Amino acid sequence: MPEVQKYIEYASGYLDLKMYEDAMREADKALALAPDLPQAIVIKSAALCQANRLSEAEPFMAQLAELNPRDSAIWINLAYIRRRTQSVDAAVDTLQRAFDANPQDALAHYNMACYRAVQHRQQEAIELLQNALHLDPKLKALAKAEPDFAGLRELPAFQKLLGSRGLPSGASR
Repeated sequence: MPEVQKYIEYASGYLDLKMYEDAMREADKALALAPDLPQAIVIKSAALCQANRLSEAEPFMAQLAELNPRDSAIWINLAYIRRRTQSVDAAVDTLQRAFDANPQDALAHYNMACYRAVQHRQQEAIELLQNALHLDPKLKALAKAEPDFAGLRELPAFQKLLGSRGLPSGASR
């Protein structure tokens, strides 16, 4: 469908230029012709997210996740949206799908550690963070500054895991 591809190209270009309304308009044209076209759904959800319209982005990201149930990155993004638009519990439920898609996804472990820390489930948070760091040691730098881990910073297990002592309690990105 050349017409659909034209809309996708325009939408992608507008998204690159941070012209979110124009990107959404072109993505909508593509979706009118092909409602399950992943590229159009990605652009529409990305434009809405980047415009900080997370509630509107949620159904598109959910549709994309259902179309790609084995893609843990999509479930992670959907969990992020649901944490901000619904609740941490909704994010946890959604993030479980990322684990189902790929149990070895370091970012799934990391994000679940964040959610468990916010829920004051410290031991689970530390275990999940340990798994994340085992899968991807580069996440250590991110973890040191993660605001969600503020309640864990004084715990010896957390300090040992990150190989640091006396991290600032207000460390943030």
